[in-house]
Amino acid sequence: MMMFHQHEFVHVGTPDSALAFRDTWLERAQKMMTELELDVAPEVANDPFFGRAGRMLAVNQKQSELKFEVVATVADPDRKTAIVSCNCHQDHLTVPFEVTTADGGVAHSACVGFGMERIVLALFSAHGTDTDAWPAGVRALLWP
Repeated sequence: MMMFHQHEFVHVGTPDSALAFRDTWLERAQKMMTELELDVAPEVANDPFFGRAGRMLAVNQKQSELKFEVVATVADPDRKTAIVSCNCHQDHLTVPFEVTTADGGVAHSACVGFGMERIVLALFSAHGTDTDAWPAGVRALLWP
């Protein structure tokens, strides 16, 4: 599951608005996946940084709780897979490009990404491959 498509929403604004965006979408994504009758949970996560400096970045990202993943069963029930990612980048992506807020302050960014194939596989794992046999509520949400 290293290769997959993401449908992503990005926010750029104040530090408070970026964090609020991430938190709102974390809650919203969990609710959406639960409504699809997927057994999901949020987990603090980190991006796959490389090298010694990367390991330090990963530890900082986890300790600061900047990245959360919504995880579900995709293949192995004992090893959950991220199907949604909610991130707060702080000023990591805005400072290099001199992106500022309307009042000239340092902008922060945040995003939410839905792993499209991973969500489909989680649905198959939870409900089987015969979509006609899926729970009526799930079918109603997906095919109104």
